[in-house]
Amino acid sequence: MKTGISFRKDILDDLENYMKSLGIKSRSKIVNEAVGMYLADRAVLMGKGIVGGAVLIYYDHEVREIRENLTHVQHDFMDVIISNTHAHIDKRHCIEAILVKGRIERIKELIKALESLHGLKELRLGLFKIGEE
Repeated sequence: MKTGISFRKDILDDLENYMKSLGIKSRSKIVNEAVGMYLADRAVLMGKGIVGGAVLIYYDHEVREIRENLTHVQHDFMDVIISNTHAHIDKRHCIEAILVKGRIERIKELIKALESLHGLKELRLGLFKIGEE
């Protein structure tokens, strides 16, 4: 089935460079594969029960909002956050690995709160269903 998709210019440029470097000619094939991987990674969030795993965030430490609010968000979710690790990538960028365990609904609330922070560059999930409610 054909559909139309809009891309930011920088993402489309990166996609085109990736395709050229690997000799891939079908943009549709890559987009299908990428969407499939995204859905597989996030499928656990569509279920019910208890999940555990990691929420990885990459952010710009120079953005005041994220510096001020990241700790507050984590304090609001102490019921599901079991640990976190912070690392400096360079003078401006940081990575945080937030280990979680709890109800899927509550983990989704945490993800939404993190994704709303200005200065967040990327959020990745590594979640596993570990039990029923």
